[in-house]
Parts: sequence; structure tokens; C-alpha cells
Amino acid sequence: MRPIRLTMTAFGPYKDTEVVDFEELKDNRLFVISGATGAGKTTIFDGICFALYGQASGQDRVDIRAMRSDFADDAVQTTVELTFAIHQQVYRISRQIPYTKKGNKSETVGQCELYQLTEEGETPCVDRQIVSEINRKVEQLIGFTQAQFSQIVMLPQGEFRKFLTSDTDNKEAIMRKIFKTEPYREIVERLKEKREEAYQNLTKQTQKSEGMIGQISTLLPTRESSIFTTLENEHFNMHQIIEGLEEEHLFYKAKTVDDQKRYEKAHKKHTQEVDAYHHAKAINERFEELREKQEELTQLTKALPTVEERERQLTEAERAAAIEEIENQSNSFKDEVVSKAEHLERMKVAVTEAARRMEQAELRYDAEVRREAERERLTERLIRLQEFLPEVSSLSSRKESLEIMEKENLQMEADLVQLAKKVEIETDQLKTIKENIDQLDELLLTYDATIDQYNETVEQCKKLDEFVQMQKRYDALLIEKEESEALYKKNKAQYDVMEQQWLDEQAAFLAASLQEGEACPVCGSEHHPLKSHKEAEETVSRERLKTENTQLRKRESDFQRISAQFDLASEQLSIKEKEIEGLKSKTDRNELEQNKMALEQKVAKLKQAREFQTKQKESLKKQEVFVETITQQHHQLERDLFENKSSYNTQAALLEVTLQAIPEGVRNLEALKQQIAQTATLKNEGELAWKTAQQEREEAAKQKVTVQSAQLHAEKNLQEVQNKKNHAETRFQNALETSAFPSLAAYQAAKMPEYERQLLKEKIVAFNQQLHTVRETVAHLHTVLEGKAVTDLTILAVEIDELKMHYEQALKQYHASVEFTKAAASLQENLLQSAEEIAAFEHTYGKITDLYDTVRGQNNRKLSFERFIQIEYLERILQSANERLKELSNGQFVFIRSDRQETRGKQSGLGLDVYDAYTGQTRDVKTLSGGEKFNASLCLALGMADVIQSFQGAVSIETMFIDEGFGSLDEEALNKSIDTLIDLQRSGRMIGVISHVEELKAALPATLEVTKSTGGYSRTKFIVK
Repeated sequence: MRPIRLTMTAFGPYKDTEVVDFEELKDNRLFVISGATGAGKTTIFDGICFALYGQASGQDRVDIRAMRSDFADDAVQTTVELTFAIHQQVYRISRQIPYTKKGNKSETVGQCELYQLTEEGETPCVDRQIVSEINRKVEQLIGFTQAQFSQIVMLPQGEFRKFLTSDTDNKEAIMRKIFKTEPYREIVERLKEKREEAYQNLTKQTQKSEGMIGQISTLLPTRESSIFTTLENEHFNMHQIIEGLEEEHLFYKAKTVDDQKRYEKAHKKHTQEVDAYHHAKAINERFEELREKQEELTQLTKALPTVEERERQLTEAERAAAIEEIENQSNSFKDEVVSKAEHLERMKVAVTEAARRMEQAELRYDAEVRREAERERLTERLIRLQEFLPEVSSLSSRKESLEIMEKENLQMEADLVQLAKKVEIETDQLKTIKENIDQLDELLLTYDATIDQYNETVEQCKKLDEFVQMQKRYDALLIEKEESEALYKKNKAQYDVMEQQWLDEQAAFLAASLQEGEACPVCGSEHHPLKSHKEAEETVSRERLKTENTQLRKRESDFQRISAQFDLASEQLSIKEKEIEGLKSKTDRNELEQNKMALEQKVAKLKQAREFQTKQKESLKKQEVFVETITQQHHQLERDLFENKSSYNTQAALLEVTLQAIPEGVRNLEALKQQIAQTATLKNEGELAWKTAQQEREEAAKQKVTVQSAQLHAEKNLQEVQNKKNHAETRFQNALETSAFPSLAAYQAAKMPEYERQLLKEKIVAFNQQLHTVRETVAHLHTVLEGKAVTDLTILAVEIDELKMHYEQALKQYHASVEFTKAAASLQENLLQSAEEIAAFEHTYGKITDLYDTVRGQNNRKLSFERFIQIEYLERILQSANERLKELSNGQFVFIRSDRQETRGKQSGLGLDVYDAYTGQTRDVKTLSGGEKFNASLCLALGMADVIQSFQGAVSIETMFIDEGFGSLDEEALNKSIDTLIDLQRSGRMIGVISHVEELKAALPATLEVTKSTGGYSRTKFIVK
């Protein structure tokens, strides 16, 4: 990145617009920025850094709103614009600092823009000109984050020495930002979560296995077997349980077969008894059926005379039915004569009514003919009113449209006020989140060191507790050893006396049995001049001596065992004592415990802070996008409101012109519609009355003709029906006279309705069939039951119930055995699977734990995986830095990475020392003088720049700015530093240096003078030699 032009407006000490045109340097790539203290030299660095990243160059200027010029007019927006070149492409970026104008509650919008400059003009580099997208694009173009940019391109005042003299934790934080090693630290957290997850899986599976073992006593009945003997023990292993379940499975499998046979035998016997019961019951039911059929036959025989009388009545009724049809026909004709006569009378009345209606219809018709002129006037009025309708309708809709537009404008104005308040509130919230993140960043600098310190304290407490327990065991074993040794020595002395006594007695027995001239069984001599003359008496038997010897050997074995345990405890105690040297006193233990509790609380708070930091960073991203979105919405709403008001004014003017062209009497749409509706109603009513009068006249005429014709037809029909009635009466009298009935009364008594005749006939047939069936059934039952008797079913039922109880008990026992067999098999299978899963979980947990401990730095070198990666970067930085440091220090100093272990369990490996060739000693970089520190810091920064550039690939570092530090150098060191800067400039870089050193100003070819006016604000000017 090479700056071309920097434009600052109302920024820092620059009241108006200040332009720093770097093209004025022409071919000079090395210049010094000079000016009085507070004139605004560092502000130039801040302007470049703010334009690119939205932040100042130094860590002490976090709040960018403080960079607004105190001299600026209230109406002037603070803006920084930078034109720069990179990879032969030119870009322009500008940023504004939000501020609150006098009298306003909300801040102005801090706009941000990024364009590429080409021959055709400016091309936007991002789809949306918002801060988040522009920041990503800038990092993509330049290749550096803001932290990397501050360490490589722009070295702020006092900032680039921080890496040299800071402690190992600060170096780790700096390198984490620059080399982006945060993912390696996150690996530790993910491994910790995986370890916890693996432990939870192992615990759950173990608990599940224990739960299944606990179910054995519930699912299987207790009996004398190996499984229940094992469960009674305090400790047992899974293999014993699985073998016991296999034994139970085989036992209940064999028992199931036996139980099934017992059940089948009992069920078969019960079935046979049930069959016998049902056979006897069927015989009893046949006897009962015979008794019932005999009673039924008796009842049917008694009813036989009644049935014969009903047969006679049915015969008479069927004979009368033949005459009844003729009688019914005669009666029908009589009714029809009456009906026809009544119809004729109604027709006469209808003819009179039709004549009256015809007369009324003629009168209404004549009246409607006279109203024809009135109907024509209504039609003409309706046409005239409808001609006004389109124009009046248009006026109404346009008025409504204007009213809607006016309401929309009022609502948009209210929304604009609310949105402005929302922008203000959300911007303040964004500022608060950023401040929280900055505070959390500072708070979490000691996170890893605190974790390591806490782990070390826990380990020290554990070791001290182990030492105390070992000391107690040592003391106990010492007492036990002394007691065992005393007991062994006492028993040894007693045994030696007893053994000697037994030997003396055995010698006396042998001497008593020796004869002169016979060989001694011990030495073989035939002469015995000195044999014992002691009386042979056995006071100690061989068995007693053997028992005492066994007891003595046991005492000796116990003594040796306890001695070995004591020696081992003594050795372990000595080793542990060396490990915890300096932590043996009770005071140290109490202090450690207090430290542990304090660190535990601190770690908990830091973890909460870290979780809160993560959430705040997520909230920051969302809030930035949200603020940018609602700001754009605010601008869009302002534009929409302006357009709506313009449209409203135009439509209102057009409406006024139209109103002037329309008469006032017809401007109201509702009144016009009401007149049209009333006129249309009157017109429709008149037309309907005219049409109705015509229809009624035609219908009345038709009705008159119709009823007159109907009267003639009715007179004719009445005469025909009277003739038919006379003929039917004659036929009925003839039929009655020729029938077997003696009189009309006998005929009338014999008559019976058709449905009654049919019902009576069906009853007679059914009775005869029932009588025949009952007679046949009684005869059949007498034949079947001949030689058989009724059986008492109560005894058989009791026997069946007992057999049923027996087979149900057998079935229940069979099902129980089947369930026990399944339960044993299921438990065995599940426990086998559980054992395999537990083994797998234990293996996984062990592997993850080992990896977790290794990656987080729980090793003898106290080196985490992230720190290991950072050490590789540091080694390369030192290698590059030493090439320049040797030159600047005349070969006196060389950077050396320190391998010394940090105290209190902190991570190691990032400490810096220098080897002093003059003294041959290695010492801490903090012992260097001010000028030496500046040279060392400069070389370290340049070395870091080389390493970052090598890792960033295509990133090109064409510019470097250095803020102060040269005043601490002597003349020789200053000259060497200038030579170093010239070498950098020869490599194609533009080098800008802030310095008050006159020798430096004289040595460099160009100067950017920053002067402060009497009003307090500043101006800049390039001076090229």
C-alpha cells in the first residue's frame, strides 16, 4: 500500500480541510514529519489508519469520536479521505465520524465509501457502502488486519516497543492478533468440550450398566445361584455378572420346557372333562325340550275348535268379497256425482269472478295509457344525471387519493422522527458494545496465565496432600515394622531354645540306644566313649517344634513384608519431599488453599467474561449491520417523503383546475348517486306498472274464456256420472239376489277387509304347521331319549373348576419361566453390549484426555500448542531481526529466545534475551538502555514485517511510518539507524519518520512541516531539498 493523497476535514488539530499530497515528494521516498509538540504530527498517522480501518493508530486513542476537531464549525462534517495505490491499482476511501450537532439529539450519519479509480471514473468496490463490507474489502486489498498494520506499516508512538519489553502473556496476545493463532487456542476449548462429552458418555454408559445390574433382582426371582451370590458381594466384575446371567438363562430355558409339559398335561385333562360336561348338558337340554314340547302340544290341541271357527269365517268373508267389489263401484259413482255437482257450482262462481276481474283490468290499462308522457320525462332526466357520473366519480376518488397521500406524509414524518431516535439509540448501543469489548479484551489478557496458575496451584495442593498421606503411612509402617520386628525376635529366641531342647532330647534317645561295637547311625563309629548319660525324656515333640517353626516363618514373612512396604514408603516419601520442597509447612498449605479458592473465583469470572465477550462480539457484528441498515432506511425515508410531498402538491393543483370546470350542484358524488337512484326507481316503477296492467288485461281475458269453457265441460261430466251410478246400483242388487246370503244384513256381517282376511289366513296356516311340527318333535325326542336319564351337572362343574385352576397355575408358571428366560437373555445381551461400549468410551476418553493435556500445555515444558506455533513465528522474527541488530549494534547484541520456565505455572517459550558479545553473557532485554531498546525494537518490528509479508504471500509492503524514538540514540547509533532507513527506502518502500532530531531532519531529503497557528489549529506543507 502506497498513500497518494490524504485529505482531513475537521479532524484533530486540523480545523478546515487539510490535504497531504504525497506525490509532492516526487522520487524522494524518505521523509521526516516535523513540528512542535501537539501540532498534529501523529494525527497524520491517525488519519491514514482511520481512513483504512476506522480506528486511530495508537491504543490510547480508542474512542474515535474524540478525534473530531474542537476548532471545527458545527456544520462541518468530520471526514478523512485517503487515495492510495496497491498492486498498480488506485483506490479512494473516505470515512466520516458521527457527531451531534447543536440542538440535535441524534448523531449525524457516519458514512463510509470505497471506490476504485479508473480512466472511466469511479467504480464502487462493494455492493453496499456499509462499514462491515468496506472493512472486509480493505483487509482483502491490503492483506493486513488493523493489528498487523500497526505492527508492520505504521509503528505508533511507544507501541512498537511494547513487544520487546512486554511479558510472555502480552507477547502471546500480540502474536495472537497478528498471526491469527486464536483457532489454536479454540482447539483447546473444543478438546475440553469433547473430553467432557466423552466423560459424560462414559458416566452415562456406566450408570446405564449399573442400572441394568440393579434390575437383575427385580426381573429374576432370587434363588441359590452364582449370580445372586455374586450380587451379595461388595465388589464384583462384569464378567462374573454375565456368566451368572448365562447360568440363569440356561436354568430357566430348561425349566420352561418342563413347565410347558405340565401345562399341556393339565390342559388336556381339563379339556376332556369339559367335553363330558357339555355332552351331559346336551342330554339334559333334550329332556327339557321334550317337556316343553309336550306342554306346547297340549295347548295347541285345546285351541283347535277356535281355529276351525275362524276357518268358517274366512270362507264367508271370501264369498262376500266378490259382491263387495260391485258395491264399492256403486258407492264410488255416488261420491263422484256429488263431487261433479260441487265442481259445477264452483265453475259458475268462477265465471262471475272472471267477468269482474276483466272489468277492473280494463280500467287499470286505460289509466297506464294516460301516464305514458310522465314515463318519458323520467327517462330523459335519468340520462342527463348519468352523464355527470364519470366526472363526479373522478373528483371523489382524486380527493380521497389526496387525503390518503396527506395521511401517508404525516405518518412518514412521524416514522422519520422515530427512526432518527432509533438511529441515535442504536448508535449509542453500538458504542457501548465496543467499549465493553475493549474492557473485556484488557481483562482477558491474563486469562491463559490465570488458568495455568490455577492448575499449578491445584497440582501443588494435590502433591502436598499426597505428601501428608505418605508421611502418615510412613509413620504407621514404622511403628508396625518395629512391632513386627520385636515380635519376630521374641519368637525366634523362643524357637531357638525349644529347638536346642528338642536336639538334646533326641541325642539322649540316641545315646540310650547305642551299643558298644555297633555303628552309630549319625557318625558311623562303633565306639562311643563320650556318649550322653542324660535320661531320655521327651518334653518337646516333633509336631510342636514343627508348629512353632511354621509360626516363626509366618512372623518372619510378615516382618519382611512390612519392611519392604516401609522401604517403599520411605523411598516414595523422599521423592515426594523433593517435589514439594518449600511447601511442607501447614502455613504453606493454608496459603495454597486460599490461593486456589481465590484463583478459582477469578477463573470463573474470567470464563464468564470470555463468554460475555463472545456474545458481545456477535452482538457487535449484528449491531453494526443493524445500525447501517436503519441509517440507510432513514435516508431512504427522507427521500420518499420529499417525493410524496411533491406528488401531493401536483395532484392538489390538478384537482383544483378540474373543480372549476364542474358546476357546484353536481360535485357531490353521494347526492348525485341518490338523485340517479330516486329517478331510476320512479322510472322502473312506472314501466313495471305499465307492463303489469298489460299482463293483467291479457290474463283476465284468457281466464274468462277458460272458466266459461270449464263450466260447459262440468255440466257434461255431471250427466255422464249420474248415468254410471244408476247402472252400478242395478248390478249390485242383481248380485246380492243371486248370492247365498239370505239378506243384506248377512252380507254386511260377513264382509271383512282384505288385509284382515290375509292375516287370518296366515294365522290358520301357521297354527296347522306348528301343530304338525310339535307332534313330529315329540315323537322324535321320545325315540332319541329312550334308555337315557338326566345328569347332575353341579359335580362336574366343580371338577372342571378345579382342573381349570390347575392348568391356569401351570400356564402362569410357564409364562413366568418364559419371561425369566427372555429377561436373562436380554440382560446378558445388553450387558455384553454395554461392556463393549464402556470399553470404547474409556478408550476414547483416555485418548482425548491425553491429547487435551498435551495441547493445553500440561507437560514438563509448560508449552501449549498455540504457544508452540507462536514460538515458530518468533524464531523466524528473531532470525530476520538479528540481521539488522548485528549491524546497528556493531555485532554486540543478538536476540535469543529464552527457554526459561515461567513462574506460577505460566506458559513459557516467548521470553526474549539478548546475547552481549562484549561480556559473553545473556541478559534480559529490559536491561538495555533507551537507545539500545529503540534499535532493538526497530529491528524486531522490521523482522516481524518480513515474516508477516512472507506468510501473507502476495502482500506488498511499500510504505512504513515510524513515530518518534530517534532522540534516545547517540550520534553513531543515529547514523546507523539512518543507514537502515535508507536501505529500506532503496528496497522500494516509502519511509515516513516523526522526529524532533535535527540531524535526522538534515539527513533526510524531504520534510513534512506541521505548524500550529495562533488560533490553535494546524497546517501542513512538504519541503523537498
